Amino acid sequence: MTQSRPTPRRTAPRPGRVPLASSAFRLRTMALLVAIMFSVVGARAVQIQVLSASAMAQEAASKMTRTRDVPAQRGEITDRNGNVLAFTEDTVNVIADPTMIATNGKEPEAMRESDRARAAVAPTEMAAIIAAHTGGDAAEIEAKLRQSTTTNATGEEVPLRYTLLARQIPSSTWVDLLAELNAGDYVGVFREANPRRTYPMGTLASNVIGSMSEGKGLMGLEYARQDALAGTPGRESYETSPNGRIPLGNQQLTPAVDGDDLQLTLDSDLQWMVEQRLAARVDEVGGNWGAALVMDAESGELLALANYPSFDSNNPGAANSADTGNRAVEATYEPGSVQKVLTLASLLDAGLTTPDTAYHIGKDVQVGDHHVTDAFRHDDIDITTRGILVKSSNVGAITAARSMDPDVLRDYMLKFGLGQPTTLGLPGEASGSVPPVGMPSYQADSMAFGYGLSVSSVQMAAAVASLANDGVYTAPSIIAGTTDTHGTYTPAAEPATHRVVSEQAAREVVAMMEQRTIANDDQIGIPGYRTGAKTGSARISTGAGYSGQVASIIGVAPVEDPQIVVYVLIARPDTQGAGLGMAGPVYRDIMSLALPRFGVRPSEDVPTEQLPLIVGE
Repeated sequence: MTQSRPTPRRTAPRPGRVPLASSAFRLRTMALLVAIMFSVVGARAVQIQVLSASAMAQEAASKMTRTRDVPAQRGEITDRNGNVLAFTEDTVNVIADPTMIATNGKEPEAMRESDRARAAVAPTEMAAIIAAHTGGDAAEIEAKLRQSTTTNATGEEVPLRYTLLARQIPSSTWVDLLAELNAGDYVGVFREANPRRTYPMGTLASNVIGSMSEGKGLMGLEYARQDALAGTPGRESYETSPNGRIPLGNQQLTPAVDGDDLQLTLDSDLQWMVEQRLAARVDEVGGNWGAALVMDAESGELLALANYPSFDSNNPGAANSADTGNRAVEATYEPGSVQKVLTLASLLDAGLTTPDTAYHIGKDVQVGDHHVTDAFRHDDIDITTRGILVKSSNVGAITAARSMDPDVLRDYMLKFGLGQPTTLGLPGEASGSVPPVGMPSYQADSMAFGYGLSVSSVQMAAAVASLANDGVYTAPSIIAGTTDTHGTYTPAAEPATHRVVSEQAAREVVAMMEQRTIANDDQIGIPGYRTGAKTGSARISTGAGYSGQVASIIGVAPVEDPQIVVYVLIARPDTQGAGLGMAGPVYRDIMSLALPRFGVRPSEDVPTEQLPLIVGE
């Protein structure tokens, strides 16, 4: 008998339990999920490797690339003989990447225990080495090396990749420092170029040369010629890693173009002697300040341009700010009796007088509401034009000048270069002033003997130099030429010239100036040379009145063929002393030095005869 298999009893699932799916269903589901996952990964790979490959690579490269300026070498400044007055010393800043030091040059996740131990002591050891080479404080340096993070503008803490450890150390010092760091296998310390401007002669011509601050000209020619001296910086980009620059990584370099060298017309040896003599005299007479210059009468080149007090271009911050400018071009004053040289030259050129023309004058003359007198006492006299200059007669100068229309006299002053800055190119140069067109008679009278107008030292020297140059004005200059980065020398452009007075009028005035020297040969005569001079004393205008005075003297030599012009002025806080006694000794010493230095031959015959000054004497 055959038994039947019992039918399995189906039981209802427990409440809350999900029935299990079949194995085949589970396998199909898993396969689908894996397929989806690989599809997503594959799509991302295609996006990264194909669709966005260029952008991703560019982003990665930008994160690895650093860019920096490559500084240009600043041009030198030299005197006319090539002596260096300013040059750039190759110095560097020592900088560090504290983040790199904190990870011993590794990615943080790649650091081993030995790297962490090394990074913990490295700042102390490195600081000791850096301090020994730079003279810095080891504790301060270590503190900077350990500060590996900083706070950005939004308050977020970010890695610190740059800190300055030492400024402007010599490149040779950096080489020694780097060798010791490399020997110890230290990472994270680098250099950046930061050249230092050096003035090897200190105070010499500092008011002309100027100084620098933060890589830019601060005053003087350093400021005025900033672009030409500075050149054009270059640009460098390179790839880096946590260990620094990648030697074979992508690099691009746009070279810097070095600045031009600047050659001046100054003679540094003569400049030094002029500065020393001027300083001694200003201190001796209790002056506030002084200026002195030596000029080539024909070319207009300044051979010396001295100011006192002065300053050291290497340390301008230690000086009084008033002494860091250039008073020889910035300070204006009433020229006083030196102006009579220009007034009489104008009258001679216009044919309104001759050296022997006599003028009947009294002891004073009315000018506006005032009476002007002479420094020497006299009653009614007949004084020659020559006598007006030699004896420096204010009354005579006013009387003679009244024969010329005031506006015509003004035009002559403009042709002499007054009332306008020169083309010297020094910063801060003053224009001075002359009375306006249609001036009242009292202003014309005042202008005739050196009041009511203002000049700078360089302006007045250039004006008188035109008489030494046979009546032709030559714009003063202080730049001889430039040399570019390829070594090509370019002379400065020829200075502008124009005729002011006739050759005859110019020579007659110079001859009258020689009579001034003859009258005081023991004080301002130069042995062996025929020289002509004129002294002056005038008050210093403050705009609201007068304060102190300027005592001055200007001279030319040799009279038969003038080549050198010397001008000296000393400003005093009071009105004591005059040009002859105050500035005369300095003038005499400077002229005595300049003539033989520039090969000017002594005169064959030096006259001593005094020509007629006052009729009847």
